[in-house]
Amino acid sequence: MLNRIKNLFGTTFKKGTFRTARASDEFLLRETDFGTVHVETDIIRRIVEKTHIEGVHEINNVIIDAPNFNNPLQIKLNLIILQNYSAPVLGANLRDAIKEELKNLLDIRDALFDIRVTQINPNLPEQKKRRVR
Repeated sequence: MLNRIKNLFGTTFKKGTFRTARASDEFLLRETDFGTVHVETDIIRRIVEKTHIEGVHEINNVIIDAPNFNNPLQIKLNLIILQNYSAPVLGANLRDAIKEELKNLLDIRDALFDIRVTQINPNLPEQKKRRVR
């Protein structure tokens, strides 16, 4: 929990000094005559975590590998899915939804995904039972 708070604010207070938390990787998104645009991998991680589709209970352990000259952007994540949903279909739907968000928000069109289903959530909403009198 404490690490999540540190990551949210980006700084920690330690022994009377103000120290920045671990900086995330950054990569060049666009270069134009007017300047350059860089994106931190933390932004992409947040976009991935905020993407929701039906059947996905939770997205965990998102790891973003910044692109370089030889490799495109790589996104690795673990899923907890709900019962009665197909894991391959959910993975493909989530991949497509994330690609669409990255294209719309950052104009990133090429990314490789490694999606792993780590758990199927057995907690379904309990159906109301009729009382017989």
